[in-house]
Amino acid sequence: MILLPAVGYRRSTDGQLFTQTSSGDYWASAAYSAANARYFNYYSGGTVTTNPANVGYGYTLRCIKI
Repeated sequence: MILLPAVGYRRSTDGQLFTQTSSGDYWASAAYSAANARYFNYYSGGTVTTNPANVGYGYTLRCIKI
């Protein structure tokens, strides 16, 4: 079992912290483009999504392969 805390993320434009305690955003190892990388998000209700995002976002980094 892997414990992934709901740490939220930091916005790239001003560093403001969002969604802490309700979701967790984590970088994946897969690149999407030169300026974007793939990340996955899980919500406290158990939903998991994967999407591309600008690498300037402050998502958490964990060594996990999805």
